[in-house]
Amino acid sequence: MLKYVLSALLVFPCTGLCAQQRPGAAAPALIGSWRLVSYEDRGPGGVMAYPYGRTPAGLLVYDATGHMAIQIMKQPPPDVASDDWEKFTAGERVALYDGYVAYFGRYEVDASRGDVIHLPEADLSRLYIGKREVRHFVLDGDHLVLSEEWTQSGKEWSGIRRFVRLK
Repeated sequence: MLKYVLSALLVFPCTGLCAQQRPGAAAPALIGSWRLVSYEDRGPGGVMAYPYGRTPAGLLVYDATGHMAIQIMKQPPPDVASDDWEKFTAGERVALYDGYVAYFGRYEVDASRGDVIHLPEADLSRLYIGKREVRHFVLDGDHLVLSEEWTQSGKEWSGIRRFVRLK
């Protein structure tokens, strides 16, 4: 039995165990609250997209225990006809959902690669739950840049998210 457990750990080294690891040596520099400054995506042919507007609102938090949370909202937020949630139209609800992203969970830092890995446990859209979301990071004093690359509908995309430390 032990042989099979050890074999499984060698084949699947980050399944389940990664969430138990400490954030890593570079984590102290990341710990804190970060305000989103910009959120830019570059798509096929170099086309730029700003899915949350040119001045999005957002907060990213890394704590010393290896937990993280992020929330991003489109600015300006979509209009609604009523301040009563139950009176929102289906179109208003879709616009609000499309203009907001939020997830929380644990994180790890791979200092040798310059990566922070988000391990979402809950997610507004449920797309990230259980996944390893790798973000390359660059820290310059109180400025943090996270970058990522992905494929969507067979097309290559890259994203840059800029943050400033809240004090």
